[in-house]
Amino acid sequence: MVQTKKGTRPPWVGLAAAVWVQLAAANAYTFPLYSDTLKSVLGYDQQQLTLLGVADDIGENFGIIPGILCTWLPPWLILGAGTMLCFVGYGVVWLAVTKTVVSLPFWALWLALLLGSNSSAWLITTVLVTNMKNFPHSRGTVSGLLKGYVGLCAAVLTQLFSGILNKSPTDLLCLLSLGLPLICLLMVYFVRPCTPATEDDESQHGHFLFTQIHRFK
Repeated sequence: MVQTKKGTRPPWVGLAAAVWVQLAAANAYTFPLYSDTLKSVLGYDQQQLTLLGVADDIGENFGIIPGILCTWLPPWLILGAGTMLCFVGYGVVWLAVTKTVVSLPFWALWLALLLGSNSSAWLITTVLVTNMKNFPHSRGTVSGLLKGYVGLCAAVLTQLFSGILNKSPTDLLCLLSLGLPLICLLMVYFVRPCTPATEDDESQHGHFLFTQIHRFK
């Protein structure tokens, strides 16, 4: 069997940790769940709400900076930056919705939502780049697997919102600002580069096939 890791931790550990990070990265897809609350509690009109949605979309898709930084910086630092963006961005939105901070300017909330959703790009980029390096002979499979989990994790957050959180937008924002960053901090140690295999290992394809079948059960 081909040697995949010089040490005690195989790259599969980092791949499993990446799935949990993808749960946090799905935060940008939750805007429709609390957008009505922004409109009713903060008194925004439809045009302002649309602009907030634009901030969410821009933040989610602006990943060029973490993509460049991944070339020189270790994964834990990029993951830490994404975690901080998630905490600060959604934390400010939560403070505004709960009226802990009153009279927050619209531009400040727009910027906070931009930063919060931009955390998704940092988190996704970190786990994608790291795991594609750890599995150089299965990059396409790893990329498709992890990107697929983002969509599934968005559905998981929606189910959490509807079930455990009783459709409470404030509780959801609390989860986004505290719960998801905590998950990322717990996974920082495991998302790291491994010494990749120098040759294609046929057993890896079987493991990936099992993982994909298990995902759709």
